[in-house]
Amino acid sequence: MRVPRVTLRSAFIAVAVALVGLHLVSVTLAALPPNRYSDAAREQTAYLSPYFAQNWRLFAPSPISEDRDLLFQGAYLAADGTPATTGWIDWTDVELDLVRHRLIGGRAGYVTNKLVTPLRARTAALTDLQRVVATGTSQETPLSFNELASALRGADAPVATVTPFLRYERAATRLATDVLEARYPDVELTAVRYSVRRHPVVPFSARQGTAAERAANRPAAVEDVGGWRRPARGREGDRASVADFLRRHG
Repeated sequence: MRVPRVTLRSAFIAVAVALVGLHLVSVTLAALPPNRYSDAAREQTAYLSPYFAQNWRLFAPSPISEDRDLLFQGAYLAADGTPATTGWIDWTDVELDLVRHRLIGGRAGYVTNKLVTPLRARTAALTDLQRVVATGTSQETPLSFNELASALRGADAPVATVTPFLRYERAATRLATDVLEARYPDVELTAVRYSVRRHPVVPFSARQGTAAERAANRPAAVEDVGGWRRPARGREGDRASVADFLRRHG
């Protein structure tokens, strides 16, 4: 019996088929409603985020239960040299302008949806000491990302949680910098930070009441304010796109 000869081409095809098969299994696990199997494979399927991420916020078992807003604030030195801060810019409100005032438009809340959920998840994965390091910086002493990475890795284990957190923290800081510089072009920013505002929806049992009763029964909003970071500008094209979007919808 003749044994098939293994060639470079056949080996490449076998490896490619195996990788595609593993990827399909990962996508299937990530797309399923949350269960013990998807939870157990979460570390192996983490590479899918954010480009192949799936969620069940419109369906059971985990429908939307709160409104989320992403806000940005900047710090600068006033004319007399004293530290000052800008007002908060609600970026989610800017994105929702596509829905509120335009019958036909792009996907509203796209950045908020893609950034807030994984950012909160990766912040929650940090240890208590690491979260203190990440949020404890002041506007007078903002950290660069190299400084933040060193501080987090030296704060506590596990180190594996630092890199995913920094990836989304850097994205939030770049967007904050581009948005704030577009809104305040005459201000030289010295630091930026973001805040995630979470406002739980009205309990189902109170939804049949009047507007005043629904408002009275709605839980209070909670804000998770991040630490101050040194400004980090995006690419020139990204900055121009953010400035144009803010001009048209902000």
